[in-house]
Amino acid sequence: MKLFQSYFSYTLIALLLISMAVGCTEETFVEPVVYGSLSGSVLDNTTKLPIKDAVVKVSPSGRTIVPDASGNFKVDSLPIGKYSVQTTVDKYKTDLVSVEIEENRATTIAVLLFKDNNQNKSPLIPTVVKPEDKSTGAALSTVLAWKTTDPDKDSLRYSVILFKEGQSTTIPIVTGLHVDTLVVNNLEYATTYFWQVVTSDSINAPVFSKVWSFTTKAVPEQPYFFTRKVGQNSQIFSSDGREDIQITSNGASWRPVVSPNRERLAFISNINTEPHIFVSDRLGRGIKRVTVVPIGGVSLMESSFCWSPDGLELLYPNYDKLYVVHQDGTGLRIVAQAPPGRFFAGCDWTAQGNRIVARVTGSSQYDNELYVINPGTGVLTNLLTGRPGKMGNPDLAPDGKHALFTLDVSNFQNNEGRQLDSRIFIVDVLTGIATDISVDKEKGTNDLDARYSPNGASIIFTNTSNDGFSVKNLFKTNLAGEERIELLKDAEMPYWR
Repeated sequence: MKLFQSYFSYTLIALLLISMAVGCTEETFVEPVVYGSLSGSVLDNTTKLPIKDAVVKVSPSGRTIVPDASGNFKVDSLPIGKYSVQTTVDKYKTDLVSVEIEENRATTIAVLLFKDNNQNKSPLIPTVVKPEDKSTGAALSTVLAWKTTDPDKDSLRYSVILFKEGQSTTIPIVTGLHVDTLVVNNLEYATTYFWQVVTSDSINAPVFSKVWSFTTKAVPEQPYFFTRKVGQNSQIFSSDGREDIQITSNGASWRPVVSPNRERLAFISNINTEPHIFVSDRLGRGIKRVTVVPIGGVSLMESSFCWSPDGLELLYPNYDKLYVVHQDGTGLRIVAQAPPGRFFAGCDWTAQGNRIVARVTGSSQYDNELYVINPGTGVLTNLLTGRPGKMGNPDLAPDGKHALFTLDVSNFQNNEGRQLDSRIFIVDVLTGIATDISVDKEKGTNDLDARYSPNGASIIFTNTSNDGFSVKNLFKTNLAGEERIELLKDAEMPYWR
């Protein structure tokens, strides 16, 4: 009996288990999870360049990714569905975009971020490096330097404003500089300049520095003035033997003559087509034409003129007349008339004895005479005549008793006016006796354009080969013609200030 009960119990349990198993199989079903992926790039909207240090957050997955150096990112194994992608990075506006991840597909997006200028800070105000504010003695070619920084490390551009004392401008002399230095050239002596730097980061408003100033070095006491070719034109220069200063630059200018007070400069220029006399300060500033009637003669490049002893007027030749005119261009009058068929070529005027010595020529460059002229009466007295050979213009000694001139003693003549043996002579104005002082002149050369030093103790002149084309060099010597010293190369028509 017990055996039958046990068997029945086990059978019943088995039937119940089978019934439960069949019931479960019919009612339970589990769907599989399906995935996709998301990839993209984070770029600057303007430059389309990758943005570093961005953070990409995919919600509701809770996944956060940092793009690589190329701005690219990828998120694998995202369950299909809709997500929001938030991208944040410093200095840019936050971007939020919705995407849908589809089954077994790679969804790709491009995140283009816009700069958030509200986060950007302006550059710092520039400070001066050099020249120091209110400094003096600056060179005529000076380096301007400043420094500043940008809190956001933006690329900076600079503009520089520069103007002289007495002027004012907001127009930069240069814009778009990438560096914080600028070389300014051709500054003027003894002049105060003001300058200012404007900094821009292309995002914020420009930042202006303070206005700084500096003063250039004083006008050098350069004793020598001369003519030198620049390109095809002659120009006026001054020098102390070490530094040369170009005085003129427009047209062609030649024959510099310094005023008696040593502060004004006169010269011939064809800037107005005809050759006229111009005056300026000794640096060529404030140039003004003096003459109404132009300078004129047989050979313009060999014509000369002079100041009156008081420095108020200028005496110059115009063919058969010697004119005098005030340095402001007024008061033109005739001082002397040349003999019939003759033309004035050059002149000098001394206060000592109040006399003028002038060179007079015929129709040929080789036909020359020297005359002494009374500036009050215009009467001409012959000083030297009948000298064969090409002659240079006279220059009176400070004592008024002697004059320099040059003469080609070879008496060579051709259409070009070439000279073979031009020498310096000192003539006694009262007796007409002339002495050759080119005793140490090198053979095959010419001494030309001789002038006294301001104290009359030395002579300055040009020496050059007689080939007619070699460079002319500037020399000085004593009154005996000894101790010839070369002062400057490539210089002619000298004047000793």
